[in-house]
Amino acid sequence: MGKLMRRTVDGDELLAEWSPSDPSSVAAAETAYRHWLEQDYEAVQSDGVYYEPISDDLFPLNAEQVILSTGMGGG
Repeated sequence: MGKLMRRTVDGDELLAEWSPSDPSSVAAAETAYRHWLEQDYEAVQSDGVYYEPISDDLFPLNAEQVILSTGMGGG
């Protein structure tokens, strides 16, 4: 089962959980994912150990965890 999380100042917020075998849970998670991407959030996926940026708009159906956060900026 995958989890869609949003990084906040107070900790990570669970937005959705999905199972690749449950189309309605996938649809709900993907809707939430797209909503936050439209708000200029960035996404990474994790297998529990490593984090990898998601560089396209495809929802990472087989990820264990997708974390959304605002851009970190820097220079």
